Amino acid sequence: MKIVHLLSQNHLTGAEVYAVTLANSQLNAKHQVFQVSNGFFFPTPAICHSLEVETKSKIVFYKNVLWFRNFLKKNEIQIIHTHSRAAAKLAYWARVGLNVGLVSTVHGQQHSSVSKKLFNQYGDFIIPVCENLSSHLIKDFGYEQTRIKVLPNGISDQQFFLQMKKNAGAVKKIAIIGRTTGPKQQRTEQVIQALSQVPGECEITLVGGKKSDLQLAADLLKSVHEIHVPSLTSLTYAQYDLVIGAGRVCMEALIAGVPTIAFGEAEYIGLIRPANFSQAIKSNFGDINLKSTGPVLNAEAFTNDLAVMVRWEETQILSVLASKEFSLANLSKKIMRLYESAFFLRNHPAWIPTLMYHKIPSVEIESQHRIFVTKENFEKHLKFFKIRGFTSLTFSELAKFRRGEKDFSLFPKKPLILTFDDGYRDNLENASPLLKKYGFRSQLFLLANSAIKDNQWDINSDEPAHEIISATERQQWLTSAFEIGSHGFSHKKITEMTDDEAFHELKASKDSLEKEFAITINTYAFTYGITSPKASAFAFDAGYDYAVNTDTGGLKLEEAPYQIFRVNMFPEESLFSLWKKTSTWYRKYYFNKRNK
Repeated sequence: MKIVHLLSQNHLTGAEVYAVTLANSQLNAKHQVFQVSNGFFFPTPAICHSLEVETKSKIVFYKNVLWFRNFLKKNEIQIIHTHSRAAAKLAYWARVGLNVGLVSTVHGQQHSSVSKKLFNQYGDFIIPVCENLSSHLIKDFGYEQTRIKVLPNGISDQQFFLQMKKNAGAVKKIAIIGRTTGPKQQRTEQVIQALSQVPGECEITLVGGKKSDLQLAADLLKSVHEIHVPSLTSLTYAQYDLVIGAGRVCMEALIAGVPTIAFGEAEYIGLIRPANFSQAIKSNFGDINLKSTGPVLNAEAFTNDLAVMVRWEETQILSVLASKEFSLANLSKKIMRLYESAFFLRNHPAWIPTLMYHKIPSVEIESQHRIFVTKENFEKHLKFFKIRGFTSLTFSELAKFRRGEKDFSLFPKKPLILTFDDGYRDNLENASPLLKKYGFRSQLFLLANSAIKDNQWDINSDEPAHEIISATERQQWLTSAFEIGSHGFSHKKITEMTDDEAFHELKASKDSLEKEFAITINTYAFTYGITSPKASAFAFDAGYDYAVNTDTGGLKLEEAPYQIFRVNMFPEESLFSLWKKTSTWYRKYYFNKRNK
């Protein structure tokens, strides 16, 4: 993809480090990456353009909008990623009328304004770096939860890794890391004052800050060192017995295996230990607390934290936890997936009707759940879709548009996704010929266990057995009107499995089907239409492009691509119900009616 990171930097901040780290990862993945900013204070491999992104002049702002708009068109940019309020505002106006996706990372609390509440200038998706920010955006601005994806800063495992250095003895070398302006100035002043009251000698170093910014007596500052390190690594952190910081600093220090006290712009969290690690993440290690009036040091807690030496075993645990939580490789994949969703929604903002079929018998059958449509009625459905001008899409075709591999000028005017679950014989013998006759393709979700011959999971609920294509006959699906997806192994509910079992169900079934059919399996269907946020996350981790369920999900497909809402199709569908269920407003209607 063609990506531009838009910033409004006048000095080095964690936002710029975050943007450059992402740019590095994206360039390594062969994407084309640009960086546009007021200034550049951190080495970047991206193609750089200077622009006064943050300006108080309306004339300069309008000129910048025109310049950036021309830049987007000239370079055929597909995604803008903004990293500040000023950048988001500029991008919002510059992309008017252009099919360019916009994603904004929000690093801090946003000032309230009427314009922000009336329209979302942050674009297609907002990435708050912690849960407290997510709550802020939903509660204070009314932004849609489905368009907000919490993702912390990504940390490179090439730069940051556990240093095999056992902690012993008292804390002697302390680093206070971060800028020394604004709230961080107050934070640093309070820490230095508190350290001056602690018995015993310690060496204090300001990393990335200036003593001249601090309003402290000269005798307090005389023993404080000051260094400027353009790029921190694990080796930098390993020089110290204790790091005091917030946000990205805490993430890096913990991965490096250095005891860390989280004290940010909003609150004092204290010494990070395995027991409070998850809680600390919610505030970005003390930087975000919506009820805070500024950083206030808890002197008693601080003194106690200094007296506690984190055991080496705990340090190792924290390094593993932080490495997993802030893995650049994993987070970069999630951000790229978000880019693709933003690009897709910008080009096709409507809900795509996604229908769910099961059995297509030649005649009516006894069925408690009524999950069948006779062959005769199914043909009526297809005739209706044809007359209405629908074009079917499979999920692999959808993915090509989403990734920008296929131009959106070729995207169907009236797309329709047809899906079938389980792999019944009548799907192959009755549905497939009809689909071919009317020029449609459908997604078929097969069980990876090829020995299953019927719907054994239904039989105990008074549902008659219905034959499933099994064994070597399954190869016939490759020449049918179906594209194959996974339906797990044996039709068990994912929500009744342990985390390990759930991930195995997703990953191993994909691997098994790919081996059996020598094709890529890119979509998973949760059995019984039941899923959970954790299971949806596992689908992404397992390597799927999409996952479908039944009654829940986003109002648009790409708002929740691993929890796609499908419409149940029943024996008694009428022309009116077919019209309703294939209308782009149906998903919102269903949500308003059932609140799911």
